[in-house]
Amino acid sequence: MKGKLLAIFTSIFFILNDANGQDSHYWESGFSPGGFLFPGAVIANNRDSGLFFYNPALLAIKPKTGVSISANIYEWEHVNIPDGIASEKPLRSNKLRIVPQMVSGTVAFKKNISIGYALIHNPSLSYKVNQRQDKQMNVLDDSYSPGAEYYVGQYAAYNSVNQTIAAASAAMKLSERLAVGLSVEGHIRSQDFSEDYKSRALINTDSIALTPFTSVTSSYEASYTHIGIRFKAGLSYDAGPHHFGLLLSSPLVSIKGVATVQSDLAISNLQLGAGNSVVLNIMANDRQKNLPVTYKFPFSIAGAYAIDYNKGQVYIAAEYFHKVNSYEIITPRKESFIRPDTGNPDLSARGYLQFRNEHKSVINFALGLSHYIDPNFTAYGSFRTDFSYAASIPEEYNGRLPYVINWDVYHAQLGGNFRRKKFNLRAGLLLSYGRTTNYTQPVNFENPKDSDQLLGISHDVKGTFFSTGLLLSYIHNF
Repeated sequence: MKGKLLAIFTSIFFILNDANGQDSHYWESGFSPGGFLFPGAVIANNRDSGLFFYNPALLAIKPKTGVSISANIYEWEHVNIPDGIASEKPLRSNKLRIVPQMVSGTVAFKKNISIGYALIHNPSLSYKVNQRQDKQMNVLDDSYSPGAEYYVGQYAAYNSVNQTIAAASAAMKLSERLAVGLSVEGHIRSQDFSEDYKSRALINTDSIALTPFTSVTSSYEASYTHIGIRFKAGLSYDAGPHHFGLLLSSPLVSIKGVATVQSDLAISNLQLGAGNSVVLNIMANDRQKNLPVTYKFPFSIAGAYAIDYNKGQVYIAAEYFHKVNSYEIITPRKESFIRPDTGNPDLSARGYLQFRNEHKSVINFALGLSHYIDPNFTAYGSFRTDFSYAASIPEEYNGRLPYVINWDVYHAQLGGNFRRKKFNLRAGLLLSYGRTTNYTQPVNFENPKDSDQLLGISHDVKGTFFSTGLLLSYIHNF
């Protein structure tokens, strides 16, 4: 009997944790090879001289001393999953924020050597949703609770990811056509994640004074900070109106990380359908702090080509990101989880408090265009893909995934550069959009049953992501 109960517990916990997972993308930031409007967000020479560049080799093309850049984004994000936990029970998240994107500077030396430095903030999706189902419906089997029951189901989730990059670059011009560069980046990444379920039904009995109820609840919270280092090596080659760029980026080297994770599962008076004499009452709980953290970013290789025409330039780029095999971001200790302790190491907190990640390989593409209107104004436009790296996780996995939005997103930018004697001002509109029909509901409170642990049978539904923002960037030449 004990083995049967543990098998049922494992099944229930897997269902509770079977959640899908713009936190699974590489090019979500405007400062990427496709963010043509952002100063320096290119791989091939786009004649944006003297700025801190994504490809460090471009620092040496036309070096300047004392150039500083500051960029802010005024952004609104919207996520909508119309049937998130049931028909016409949407999960919606809205976020309005001001994001300081980048501050940087450059210094030029003799012998065609330049260095650049920057502090970059990559904004990620800030996702916060909650929803509730409250109605009378036949949830429990009529053999012990005839008729429709009073039922309440609640779901809430939160996911916030922040990344700050401190970068230093050096570049050397080897000839009139060829330049090389090297960057070292310090990455600080933090994430706060939580997910909470509550599903309850009053049992219909003849008792008036005391009405029993069936309840399944689960909560999970994880927060961590991780520090790592990444290296980049770039090359730039110019041949008249033709410009080529190549960039190799190393995997992220993990330096230090610390995490806190806690989880709670409570099941009361759960009878698994008709003819089943087993009534479950289970409690599981644990909290662990000062846990080690590993966050992985893959090797990537990027290339770009730009060609000048009489009033501007056309730019194309692509970047390939290698896959990352399944690994634990947070590794919990093997402590007791089910109370009382069963002594079974396979059911310890280690297995159920995991925070795991896996990346499939991805290739992103970008197209950019610049057009000179007059000596004081240049117009910019760009489009880029931002494919999700979220990979399939084995069914036997019982921990949590770090994703919220695991579908592809596309970004567009339109704006211009206003040039003055001592400074340049860039302004532009940023648009992002993604849509899927394959978002798997975290729970389905449309028609929950005791036989499916009051969580319903989840299925794929539609979801959309939309973001719009205003970029303001100031470039000062001392």
